[in-house]
Amino acid sequence: MNTIELRVEGMSCESCVKHVNEALMPLNGVQSVQIDVVTGRVRVAGEADSAALIAALDEAGYPATVDAPAAKKASSCCGGCCG
Repeated sequence: MNTIELRVEGMSCESCVKHVNEALMPLNGVQSVQIDVVTGRVRVAGEADSAALIAALDEAGYPATVDAPAAKKASSCCGGCCG
């Protein structure tokens, strides 16, 4: 099972959590959704397509982008020597 982490704008309350969950759970391949309003991050487990997740959130009024893993953000390596 894959995990996709998204940075979602505009979430501020439990009602937002409900709307984001309702936008994502019906999508093909979504197994579970974890939402953190404080950080603005959403973790989706399953085999869903990230473009479909982003489109569904945009349609629900919550612009989103794929959140790069922390290890890749911190690394300045090109990946050729240190993997």
